[in-house]
Amino acid sequence: MPVDQQSVMATPESNALAFDVLEQAAEWFATLSAPDVKPAERQAWQRWLDAAPEHREAWRRVEHIHTQLHALPGGPLRAALSAAPRNRRRALKTLLLLCAVGGVGALVVRREEQGGYLAALGAQHRTAVGAVALLPLPDRTQAWLNTDSAADLAYDDSQRLIVLRRGEILLHSGADNHVPARPLVVEARGARLRALGTRFSVRMMEQGTRLAVYDGAVEVGAGAVVPAGAQVDIVDGQAGAMMPASEDSTAWSHKLLIATQMRLEDFLGELSRYRHGHLSCDPSLADLRLVGSYPLGDTDQALDMLQAALPVRIKRTLSWWVTVTPR
Repeated sequence: MPVDQQSVMATPESNALAFDVLEQAAEWFATLSAPDVKPAERQAWQRWLDAAPEHREAWRRVEHIHTQLHALPGGPLRAALSAAPRNRRRALKTLLLLCAVGGVGALVVRREEQGGYLAALGAQHRTAVGAVALLPLPDRTQAWLNTDSAADLAYDDSQRLIVLRRGEILLHSGADNHVPARPLVVEARGARLRALGTRFSVRMMEQGTRLAVYDGAVEVGAGAVVPAGAQVDIVDGQAGAMMPASEDSTAWSHKLLIATQMRLEDFLGELSRYRHGHLSCDPSLADLRLVGSYPLGDTDQALDMLQAALPVRIKRTLSWWVTVTPR
């Protein structure tokens, strides 16, 4: 099940809770999950739970993540996501039933994003969390889908259209043998992007779409052109101010995360896209700077490398609850 990383990592509820309270909740969950848990430990947990509303909210948060992850190894939603087109009706029914059980949208995405999630569910091409795939395009264009992404292809006599339904895509546009040559267009959340002999990436953010151009240029909408070396965020069809684009951000196509003086909090936010569960750091460490190349194919190894590079400790309270704390 490609669980929405935004729903796991960055909900308003989790942001509002103190780091230490979330850590306590995770530790209590680990204690109560042990097969030899003692009655006294359950009683102590109940006292902790009743001590403050924040404790109950933190406990709910940890249970919610566990519920999401429990469905991953082959549960009905996992099966629904890999269903053949002829079984998609059943897959969608399963998805909606699970959402109803957990509260509308609680298991997957916010209510306003459900349409996009269902479109991603039925997309022609999808990647799981942690996977990167090269798309089989019927021309000379090369395209890679990043982790937890989905896209549809619509090639006809007038255009070569790629619709990004979810996640991120990196493209190196190629010549079109069709006569007349057709434009290569990427659509993502209302943004229409036309390649002008280029290499570029498109990433769906929590708000809007981010276009980064590395070679050539890309036309946004009806006339604005983003040149090589620039990136823009597009919200409601409007492109914002241009900012520098970094080649480092394309390293995911080689399953690498390159950090060049990257804040630790930002690094963990990127790494979390390639693994399930909770990944965070003590707020006192958020602004530590990181340099190096880290493997996205093995995020546990990346975390071990992080521990060797900075004065931090990787704390694995549960296999799916990992925090970075001061050493």
